[in-house]
Order: sequence, then C-alpha cells, then structure tokens
Amino acid sequence: MSYKVKLVAIAKDEATYIPEWVHHHLFVGFDEIEIFINRTTDSSQAVLTSICEKYPNVSWRTADWVDQCPPEASKHIQFITYSQAMYQCQEAEDFTHIFFLDIDEFLILDKLSSSIHQIIERFPQGVPIAFEWLNDCTPTAAAFSRLPRTLTGNLSPLVKTLLPVDIQIKEFRHHLPVFKNNVETLLVDKTKFVSQEKVKQALDKSVNFLKSSFIYHRAHRSQYEYISLLYRGRPGDSFAYKSNRRGYPKITANTASVALDKTAYNDYQSSYEKFIVDTNIVGLADESQAFVRQRYDLSIANIPQHLALDYSLMLRLFKGVSDPQVLAAFKQHRENLVKSEPTNVDLLIRLALDAQPQDLDEAIALITLAKAIRPKGPLINKKLTQFLSMKQQA
Repeated sequence: MSYKVKLVAIAKDEATYIPEWVHHHLFVGFDEIEIFINRTTDSSQAVLTSICEKYPNVSWRTADWVDQCPPEASKHIQFITYSQAMYQCQEAEDFTHIFFLDIDEFLILDKLSSSIHQIIERFPQGVPIAFEWLNDCTPTAAAFSRLPRTLTGNLSPLVKTLLPVDIQIKEFRHHLPVFKNNVETLLVDKTKFVSQEKVKQALDKSVNFLKSSFIYHRAHRSQYEYISLLYRGRPGDSFAYKSNRRGYPKITANTASVALDKTAYNDYQSSYEKFIVDTNIVGLADESQAFVRQRYDLSIANIPQHLALDYSLMLRLFKGVSDPQVLAAFKQHRENLVKSEPTNVDLLIRLALDAQPQDLDEAIALITLAKAIRPKGPLINKKLTQFLSMKQQA
C-alpha cells in the first residue's frame, strides 16, 4: 500500500527555527507540510513564503481568525486548528496519515536512517503510532545551533501521535487524542500504549523507555534562547512567561545520548545547506535572530515585575538558569522582601533555600541573618553548615 503523510504545525514568532524544522521533516519523508502561524510579529511570513516558492509541498496560512471567537474558544486555538486540518484532510481524501508537531519537535527515525513511510509500513493499517519525547538537555549549546549529531536529553512519558486520517476523533488533546471508538495505540516497538493512572496522555513507566524512533523536543536549546522563548507566553494565559516550563535542565545519571547515523547525518547537513541556498533565506536569518535577541532583552527587563506577581512560578521557570542578569533580578527581589520583613525568620530561611541553587553566597548571607535572630534554631544551623560545606567544596 502507498502512503501519503501530512505534517501540520502551529507557529508563533518562530521564524528563526522554521527553516531547519521544515527541512528536517522533508528529509524524513513527509509528503506535505502545512504551517499555521498565529499572533506572530516576527518575519515568519517572509521566511515561509521563500520556502513555499521553492517547495510547493510546503504551505502556510494564518490562524488568527480563531481570535474572533469568544475567549473561552480562542484560547484553544491549537485544538481548533488541528480539528480544521484533520477535517480538510478527510474531505480531500488525499492523505493516509496526519501528524501534528510543534516547531521545537524533531521526529528522529532510526537515527535518521529511515523515512516516515518506512515506519508506517511496519504497522497494521489504521493504527495510531505514538512517539515518545526526548527533551533536549544541552547546557553548553551555543545560541541558534543546528541539530547536533549526538542528541542528548531526558526521556519524557509524553508522546505525540501519528494518526490515520480516517480515524474518528472524539476530542483532540496535545499528546494523544480521545478516539470515538475503541482504538489501540501502539508505540514504536509495537507494544500497546499503556497510560499512567492519573495522566492519561502519559506513558506508564512499564513501557516508557528510549526506543529506536522518538521526538527530540528542543524546548530549551541554549540558555540564551530558553530565556527568550520563555517570554512567548501561552495561548489564553495572561502571564507573560511560558508557564508550563520547569526550568533549564541539567545532565543527570538518567540523561540519554543518541548518536545519529554518520552517513545519514552528513547527507542531512549537505541537504540543509542546499535547502538554505535554494530558498534564498540567508538574508532573512539576521532579521529572525534579531527578533529572538530583542525578546531576550524583554524577558530580562520584565523579570522584576513578574517576580512581584508570582515569585514561586518564576523560580520554577528560571530554575537551572545561570545568566547573570537573571540571577541579579532574583537576588534584588529577595533583598526587597527581606527589607520589608527583616525579622521574619521563616521568610529568611525560605529565601535562603531558594537562593542556594542560584547564588550560594546569597544563601549563606540569608541563613546567617536568620541565625542572628534565632541562634539555636536546628534547621538554621543545619543549613548553614551545609551551605558552608558546599562553599568549601566548590
């Protein structure tokens, strides 16, 4: 049987990342790619127009019409767009499968040596195929780096699901839809998708392990880009920062590395160089990267006021970030809190614990202030000893 597979994405202010993402998924064999841009102020339209002029199987349109709906609906722009794209594919009767990915998600098939068609051929007809996330973890990455040959990341229980076009969807969700009928979703190794008891879109640990094909989720990239990307926010969320992030990741004993096939990767890089020249987007790269830099500046500038709005959330979002401007903003915020309640020992202890991962000297100073007020406090003395030991070992 022959297959025709469509890839659909929604993009917001991601002009600098679109070319690599489009090329990647053309390289792994998607027949058509359609990108919906929404609430976008960067050069995405110019970048996509240049690509589409050379590659007629790539198209784009805006999804801002969804914002004409009441807020309760428009905040679900992703699901509305997915539903529209799925319906159009079913009406056209021209595709066998459809896949929904974000611009930071790169489908990796057998270390880059297989195509999406070859993957589909391994499964029974009409079966949804779920690909697990490997969340990128590249602390030394330079800004605007290309996909490296060795992919380093932390495995997630979340997936994205390749769908047969004729399958009936009851409700779209980010990772695994709810189907109208009793449908068995398979993982890449052909085992059955088994969900967690509480999070139905996430895999149970019994079946969650790194497989031959997966999605490399480049949600973090370099620290510089992570700070900028945080300031994109989320649809329907009034908070300016992307509130579903959990900080910049660190390499741990559980971090995995996958080396892509050397020959395939060399072909991939050569193909991308040709893609850049053919689409004439070299001149647009500076403009799109400048937008990311400007957003980084805005992200930094707005940290103080958002710390005042939700300190705990901001602490989570910027966990693991070592950017000096970020650390200075957090330190200043804690200093302001101490000035407002200088004898609040519980506050001093809590702020010292918050400061420790960011600035050990600040943590020592804060816990020392607490000790001056409560010299025999067991927790205070324990933490002061710990902090001083960490300082000595650093």
